[in-house]
Amino acid sequence: MAKVNDGQTLRDYGNRMKRYRRIRKLLFGMILVAIIIAVSFYLYLLNNKDYQDYEVVHSESMITENASGYLSYLGGVVKYSKDGAVAVDKEGNLLWNGSYEMMDPIADVCDKYVVVADRRNKLIHIFNEKGFVSSITTLYDIVKVEVASQGVVAVLLESGDSNFVKLYYEDGTVVSDSNEDGVLAEIITQVGKAGYPVDIALSKDGKKLVVSFLSFHSGKLISTIGFYNFGEVGQNYTDRLVGGFEYEEVIIPEVAFLGNDMVCIYKDNGFDLFSMAEKPALVHEEELDRQIQSVFYNEKYTGIVLAGTNENPQQIQLYDLQGKKVLEKVIDFEYDKIFISDEEIIMHDNLSCLILKTNGSKKFEYTFDTNIHAFFPINHLDKYYLVNTSEIRKIMLVE
Repeated sequence: MAKVNDGQTLRDYGNRMKRYRRIRKLLFGMILVAIIIAVSFYLYLLNNKDYQDYEVVHSESMITENASGYLSYLGGVVKYSKDGAVAVDKEGNLLWNGSYEMMDPIADVCDKYVVVADRRNKLIHIFNEKGFVSSITTLYDIVKVEVASQGVVAVLLESGDSNFVKLYYEDGTVVSDSNEDGVLAEIITQVGKAGYPVDIALSKDGKKLVVSFLSFHSGKLISTIGFYNFGEVGQNYTDRLVGGFEYEEVIIPEVAFLGNDMVCIYKDNGFDLFSMAEKPALVHEEELDRQIQSVFYNEKYTGIVLAGTNENPQQIQLYDLQGKKVLEKVIDFEYDKIFISDEEIIMHDNLSCLILKTNGSKKFEYTFDTNIHAFFPINHLDKYYLVNTSEIRKIMLVE
């Protein structure tokens, strides 16, 4: 009878265990890959559904007819009017209610901060997620206001032929080491010199500002873009101006920060992208031969709508932050408002809404039985806020 020595038996047992472990790892890996593929496929289907209808999940009769405007805020909505501002969260619960008296309120939002200002007057109110923070009374009339993520506020002011761009801390009372009355920084211009400030843009961290000026020199229309840095780098430059660019016979009606370190200059014949970690550097120039009807942007994309002509239909073009065109799509939809949120381009008029994904697929198109004053995403999947004159509806899209 043959004998098997103990050494051989132990080696065979060890080899079997190694094979078992290899097979177990292989099976586990295959199961994991299958789960990842299944989840990815599910998310792809979920994010590329073509919804046909909707259901009202919740409604709240708190939106009055005197609203001046609405802002998407922390997954919820802010309504601002002549006599106050109200914020609700993504569940429809009241976050805060602030009162004031303004003739022509304008507003801006960045993360948890909201600023409301009285255009052509002198009052500013600042709010955060807890409610009222402070009020500021300016010396001159307000043209535009923007707020940063930590509450710094940039204000474009005018007084006769002089214009001012001022930055304030959130409480409006902190005295800077170089300015008074809580002013963090100030830019003073005169129409006959630097030009008339057309637009301003404040970075998310509140340390960088871009101003578009318009002037005439030697019979030519000149647009000038000033890049200002109020951080450490800007201390080494006169008036904190770290860069400037001139454009002849070009109007630049809008400037914007796309994220904290990228700036888009929207011209009447195209747009330019600048990186601005500290100082500006041109990244991309885009010139167009058709009229720009609208612009929209977020931290990942800049988009334009080209007006339709007899030869060419209305068209959306979307670009990434390097200026690469990622979408070109003909649309036949008359909208009043258009914006981009995450990977969705949302447009609506008084009754109808159209949602496109950034890959060009249609997610939702619908004509409601109620007026649309605002339409904001809640979860970027299937839930949205639909605001009309009398209520705010939380709706869920259905197939």
